[in-house]
Amino acid sequence: MSRSVEIWQVDAFTTRPFSGNPAGVVLDAGGLSDAEMQKIAAEMNVAETAFVTPATRPGHDLRLRWFTPSGKEIAFCGHATVATGHLLAETGRLSRDRVVFDTLGGTLPVALAVTAERIVVWLEPALPGCAPYVEALPPVLDALRISAEGVGSWARPALTGERDLLIPAAGLEVLKSLAPDMARLARLGDERRIRGFCLTSRETLDRDSLIHSRFFVPHYGIPEDPVTGSVHAAIPVWLWQSGLLQADGGVARFQAEQGDSLGRPGHLQVELHVADGRPARVRVGGQAVTVLSGTIRVE
Repeated sequence: MSRSVEIWQVDAFTTRPFSGNPAGVVLDAGGLSDAEMQKIAAEMNVAETAFVTPATRPGHDLRLRWFTPSGKEIAFCGHATVATGHLLAETGRLSRDRVVFDTLGGTLPVALAVTAERIVVWLEPALPGCAPYVEALPPVLDALRISAEGVGSWARPALTGERDLLIPAAGLEVLKSLAPDMARLARLGDERRIRGFCLTSRETLDRDSLIHSRFFVPHYGIPEDPVTGSVHAAIPVWLWQSGLLQADGGVARFQAEQGDSLGRPGHLQVELHVADGRPARVRVGGQAVTVLSGTIRVE
């Protein structure tokens, strides 16, 4: 026996269809099993598909889960959360400008700035950790197919709390020319328990942007993620530690860009709040656009 489930596709960190990062979203996933969510994520075949169910823990409004096309459930996904917040507001399912999600990675508050013209969704995750990467870097560079000269000197490679490896790139041309050996990169990711490989340049395409990044997650069924909200929660901590951000009035704000190499340009607004000379809070914001709505059959 089959039933139909309402589903949407939303492009996040953009205002133009067919750009930014596409996410599948199921707003009424309460009756779905884990196996059914995995099958739907595989069928959608976008970086992540988000599933919203009723909250089961006090202090939370909704439960939010994310699955990759390979069937893996992940602890934190930024773009699919922006897509979910946008869709909840667009469909009139929110009565206030803040929602607290219960996720695999813990509590995730999301703020929404809604006007007649636009919806801006702000992720407010717990402050990410960011520590120097101590394992050997040459095998990673070999898998990425870049030389040691392609690594920038403006920061040290670092590992985030989500186990994303941040590597400074010497310039935009290094990012443009990247052609990783995805099989080798996937093996390294599994062996070293690295979630994703992020290369970041201080040289950008948009003069209003501070950084440009590319992000690879082949062992999760995502060779390259177009625009990655979760890693941009850790990047401002990394930049602060590298002496590259200044907090005006206690807040460092900047725009980041990603996705151009895939023909899906996206922009993220990033805030690092500083107290007593230390990072205290991060926010990652962006807009989204709904590009597809329909139903999917579940056996």
